[in-house]
Amino acid sequence: MQSCERFFPISTSRNQQGHTQVAGHDLCTLAEEWGTPLYVYDALTIRTRTQQAIDLVQSVYPGQSTVSYAAKAYFSLGLAKKLNQLDLNLDAVSLGEMLIAQKGDFDPLNVHLHGNNKSEDELSFALLWGIENIVIDSLDELSLLETIAAGMGKAARIWLRITPGVDVDTHPYVQTAHVASKFGIPMEEGQAHRAIQYCKNSQWLDLVGLHTHIGSQVFDIDPYVRAIRMLFELAEGAAYIPQEISPGGGWGVPYREGDDHFDPGQMLQAMSDTIQAQCGRLKWPLPKLVVEPGRWIIARAGVAIYSVGSTKFSGNGLYIVALDGGMADNPRPALYQSRYSACLVGRPDAVPEHRAVLVGRFCESGDQLIPEIMLPEVKRGEYIALPVAGAYQLSMSSNYNLVPRPAVLWLEEGNAEILQKRESMAEIDWWN
Repeated sequence: MQSCERFFPISTSRNQQGHTQVAGHDLCTLAEEWGTPLYVYDALTIRTRTQQAIDLVQSVYPGQSTVSYAAKAYFSLGLAKKLNQLDLNLDAVSLGEMLIAQKGDFDPLNVHLHGNNKSEDELSFALLWGIENIVIDSLDELSLLETIAAGMGKAARIWLRITPGVDVDTHPYVQTAHVASKFGIPMEEGQAHRAIQYCKNSQWLDLVGLHTHIGSQVFDIDPYVRAIRMLFELAEGAAYIPQEISPGGGWGVPYREGDDHFDPGQMLQAMSDTIQAQCGRLKWPLPKLVVEPGRWIIARAGVAIYSVGSTKFSGNGLYIVALDGGMADNPRPALYQSRYSACLVGRPDAVPEHRAVLVGRFCESGDQLIPEIMLPEVKRGEYIALPVAGAYQLSMSSNYNLVPRPAVLWLEEGNAEILQKRESMAEIDWWN
């Protein structure tokens, strides 16, 4: 197999024609039938990753635990119905995500609402639906929620999102726990301490836990350990015993050769050891441990398939291969300088001979899916697939240049099911 195929979903194989297939489906055939760009999700990979996360946390932590899927990684009504069949909670960040979860028959007691600037409508809906926890992001939000809850005569179960001032080695745009972060209640100047005391004095705010999220694409265990210790130091200083602790998600995922490797088992063991040590020191009962992986569960399950359009050589000899998607369905390379691998799904063993760039179809010089890759000579109409395409691509997609968004399929052995149909400009009236 070409080296990039090891990043494809776990059901990936070759058929008799030598084509790459996922869950027994020839990716060339799917592209011909459904058109491109096309996103496919492998059911086996999602189920396997979910069960791995659940089994790992239960094996290392002696207290209660929950794995909560971060919907912002990718969410749709079709996917919500699939995830609801698994033993997952849901981390939502908007009214839209809560509505999709509700339509997908999620139990509200399995849903948390996050977000740094929740609207009154979002807070009210969360209270009315009866979700498990609202994760408070500021002292101002505490006051707003208290007013809403009092008006409804319904106490709100909450976590406080704490910003512990922990730096991590990742892209600045996905660092979320440093002292200048827009997220969470800082520990500096006693703000987090005051938030706990505010909750203690309120009849409408039921503080059940503390939460932090240090960033995304994190491969280092130590920042998680330091953040947990700081949560316990805060709780001890405020004379507050949390029933639940959530160190968030952000587990790193490799996208291509040379990327760091992440072992969630080692990370969860370190989390468990830290929580047990702190509770032992303070003689507190173990809190419920809630972890929130999104990317780690779904990224590898997704594959983006594109058709080759025009090809040419630049003035400096670079082989420019234009695809029929790009930054509108995958803005990560433009936003975060993210790097991917790619395979010719019809000729996965073709010998690379040109220093190439994979560009998108959009009118931006920054619309490059892969700025440097070795490719064979390719022809118009051939299919190129990018693996590890399941997270933070479609969920961040747009209609830039008024280009419709792609179709999305759920692949089981012997069955391909539509998760989201391809957009049609004839059916979209937002610009009319």
